Parts: sequence; C-alpha cells; structure tokens
Amino acid sequence: MQGVAIRLVPHAAWSFAAARETPMQARRAVTDWARSFVEDRAVLSDIALAITEAATNVVLHAYRDHARPGKVTIEAESFDDYVCLYVRDEGSGLAPRVDSPGLGLGLGLIAQVADSADVRAPEDGGTEVVMRFNVSRAA
Repeated sequence: MQGVAIRLVPHAAWSFAAARETPMQARRAVTDWARSFVEDRAVLSDIALAITEAATNVVLHAYRDHARPGKVTIEAESFDDYVCLYVRDEGSGLAPRVDSPGLGLGLGLIAQVADSADVRAPEDGGTEVVMRFNVSRAA
C-alpha cells in the first residue's frame, strides 16, 4: 500500500475586499493554513483571534476616507519554530479616530496573544500589522 504525500505550503497569501464578511473569511483561510504547521490549539486560537482583529481593523478603519472599500492582503510564512502573519491595507494609514465604530481593543488584543506584534506604515501608504506566533508554548 502506497502512502499519500502531503505537501505543506510554507508561504501563502490571500486577498479580500474590505467587506463585512472579510474578518471571518480571513480567519478561516489563515487557520486552515496554520493547522499544517501549528499543533498547539492555544496557539491556533490566538492566531484566529489576531487575524480576525487585524482584518476587522482594516474593514472598519482603513478605507473610511475612500469612496469605495479597498482590499485586505494577508501573507503567512512558516519557519521552523514560528509562523509570521502580515495583514496589509492600502488605506488612510494609522490615525486616532474619535468616531470609532469599535471598542478600540483590536491592536491591544493582538499584542496580548501574539508572541510579537508590530504596526508599520509602508512607504507606499496604508498600514501593515506583522504578527509572530511560536508554534508551541511552554505550559
């Protein structure tokens, strides 16, 4: 009996319209990919939460000054001991918002659940959230 080879894709990318359903679509896509590299359920749960929050931030904030919503681009990379996730938009950039439709907790939650997180302002505009998750956590 011959076994079936499973091909792991250490790099993946997705693009979504910045729409209401995007955070859940992104969550599903990234966690499906991450299951190939991360066995720790707590880490998978943290990845799901962080991706949902980052995508929600794009939907709620990135394109508020644009006539039409733009896109959310997500890239994922797997390394030996960790995975990195990059959530990018081409919106207005990171700025305080007094009329925020959310609670303003997204970036704080990401910082709590990721092993490291950074928010960047790419030279060509928009915002990039970079998150690193160790594939396993010490008890």
